[in-house]
Amino acid sequence: MKKTLLAAALLAGFAGAASAQSSVTLYGVLDGGVRYQNFNLSAGPFSKVDISTSSIAVVSGTQSTSRFGVRGVEDLGSGNQAIWNLEGQVNVNDGSAGSYSQWQRTSIVGLRNDAWGQVDIGRQLNLAFKFAGLPIDSAFGVNAPIINISGVMGVTAVRQSNMLMYQSPSMSGFKVGAQYSFNTGLTTGKQAANGGSAPDTATGSSFDTGNNMRNISGAVSYTNGGIYVAGVYDQFTPASNTVAGQNGTNVTSWIIAGAYDAKVVKVGAAYNQVRGGLINGAATSSVSSDIVNPMINGGIVFADGAGANAWNINASAPVGASGTVMAAYQGLTHTGKVADVGGATQLTWGLGYSYAFTKRTNVYAIYSYVNNYQGIAGLSGNTATAGIRHAF
Repeated sequence: MKKTLLAAALLAGFAGAASAQSSVTLYGVLDGGVRYQNFNLSAGPFSKVDISTSSIAVVSGTQSTSRFGVRGVEDLGSGNQAIWNLEGQVNVNDGSAGSYSQWQRTSIVGLRNDAWGQVDIGRQLNLAFKFAGLPIDSAFGVNAPIINISGVMGVTAVRQSNMLMYQSPSMSGFKVGAQYSFNTGLTTGKQAANGGSAPDTATGSSFDTGNNMRNISGAVSYTNGGIYVAGVYDQFTPASNTVAGQNGTNVTSWIIAGAYDAKVVKVGAAYNQVRGGLINGAATSSVSSDIVNPMINGGIVFADGAGANAWNINASAPVGASGTVMAAYQGLTHTGKVADVGGATQLTWGLGYSYAFTKRTNVYAIYSYVNNYQGIAGLSGNTATAGIRHAF
């Protein structure tokens, strides 16, 4: 009997060792809620008529994008590991997937070592998100509509394809990162004569590396106790077979950011400057087709002389054992040619509350107000969302 128990214990130990050497994990987040939004704009240079529109709808992914993923790790020995990750978007409201591809959020394979860091190949979020977006904005992150750090700093949540990324381990609190995308997969636009933007499609073969939009980025961060500071630089180079590429325009962006966790409250602040165009501009067409949109939706606008300045201040604090209150205030201004179309300073503030039933399940309520949305003077809006989020 004792021998049987000993054999069973040894087999269990070997099974545990095997699972530690190679593992596959299924995970995900489901976030659904009900949202009310309204927008108002008086007739003028940016609209044909007086606009007063509102909607109430079931939505997905307010606090966190609803997603499903699978990731794995294999021990290669000598401290080396092979890693991989596939992750796609799921829309809780109708069960559909994301529009880009099945694994539009993450599709990477790479190597990792605690001594020298991690190298990934594939599609994923950029260094600006990993170093400046996620660590800085503890309030609304990069998801809550209108009031989120990426609402004013689009580069903080840009997924790029065909990317090679390196991230170092922590070295006395310092960490560095570098990335290069051979073809970002982002939409591209050029500056129009009236200050707006228009599609900037390629006219030749994309086989040549130069006929693809490329990105190079570097980042550095420092952590010491509750203090975190970071800096990120990005440069987007247009495809040479487009109008922007023939004009030789690059879009550059830099971010400086910091956060302090005092336990009773966590505060964050970030400043971003973009030159040579715009990054990841949103679209007003979802508000009304009668509004003139000076930007392009979800891509890069190459425009020599144009740019943007943005800032975000946010805070979150625990309330009781399970609650968290959140607040943020942010601004965005446009410079150069884009200012000829919009130009007004966009100001946004928001408040939120989250209550956690467990570590995996919480409910939330978020409200935000925006004025001069996308630089259009007088375009104001209110957004209120209540929902539930579960991680597995």
